[in-house]
Amino acid sequence: MKLGTFVRPYSMDPAELDKVFAPLKEMGFTACQLAYKPEVFLKEDAEAIRAAADRNGIEISAHFIGFRDPYTAWDLKYAYLMSGLTSPTFRAMRMEYLMKGCEFVKWLGITDLIIHAGNIPNNPFDPNYTALVGCIRVLGKRCKDLGLNLLFETGAETAVSLLRLINDVGMDNLFINFDTGNGALYGNYAALDAVYIYGHLIRNIHVKDGLPPTDPDKLGLETALGDGVVDFDRVMKKLFELNYDRYMIIEREVGTGEQQKLDVLKAKNYIEEMLAKR
Repeated sequence: MKLGTFVRPYSMDPAELDKVFAPLKEMGFTACQLAYKPEVFLKEDAEAIRAAADRNGIEISAHFIGFRDPYTAWDLKYAYLMSGLTSPTFRAMRMEYLMKGCEFVKWLGITDLIIHAGNIPNNPFDPNYTALVGCIRVLGKRCKDLGLNLLFETGAETAVSLLRLINDVGMDNLFINFDTGNGALYGNYAALDAVYIYGHLIRNIHVKDGLPPTDPDKLGLETALGDGVVDFDRVMKKLFELNYDRYMIIEREVGTGEQQKLDVLKAKNYIEEMLAKR
């Protein structure tokens, strides 16, 4: 099992890139997940990022490509109209951005691209669902041609809906980036339920904790690991049963600073303790 956290580079200057990767090495991590949303994807930028990761002994497990536009809503109301590829208004420009991003992942020398598909409809006959199937088929084919895997971030949809989408698209390079906390934050499912439903497709993991929503329009509160409702002991045991042995990427979105670092290290210590008991 390789442990890591996110890196978010903003400058391609080698010294500035080292400032992004070096703290991971100092905390004892060997891996990361890249989150990078440039205006234009450039080969020289991919090479600079990869060189900095190599200099600091950090493996890039995957590239999480968000959307460049500012219109996504992270809530339980407007996200149904605004998020991901399920949004009819923004679908075309987001597909164009992702298609260009596929080549960037190839330039990085890695194989895994992660996206937020959006709020996947539960109803398989919803027109937005069928449009999404078409988009993922096109994007998955582009990834396949480049030797890449396409992974889906989880939580905004039910676990069954995501499994249905992957089955309906019907490609062998579609997998899951399992976020342990998002199911609770969106009020959709318990993390353990999701591992039972699509655990065989998990290829990367965001380690995150949180609380269910109490306002039907707003996401629940993200917390430090152990302060939310995720049953990590049972989730980890089930992952072990499934022989999951890839990446555990700790996500703690509390800005920057000492508290964030402490929360990340707390999660790292927990995972290491679980691995020692395996």
